[in-house]
Amino acid sequence: MSDLQQTLRDLHRELAEVPQLDPEQRAMLEAALADIQQALAQAGKAGYVPDAARDIAPADALEGAAVRLETHHPGLAGAVRAFVDALAKAGI
Repeated sequence: MSDLQQTLRDLHRELAEVPQLDPEQRAMLEAALADIQQALAQAGKAGYVPDAARDIAPADALEGAAVRLETHHPGLAGAVRAFVDALAKAGI
């Protein structure tokens, strides 16, 4: 399993363990994660040509979410940032 896949699993676990998360924030995080998972699936296909605007936007959304979560959910914010870092290291 790659570091990126493990970090994504860790982030999903952290998200599941925060029941008091604002529904709007949870929906935004889940949507960004779904976009990233779709981009990763596409990256695994032959002939994939990245769409920079689409691929970068979810990571930016996650970073913004981490900033908003920092005060009330520091563990989740840390997991989000770790995932954003893993995306950057993977070139996504």
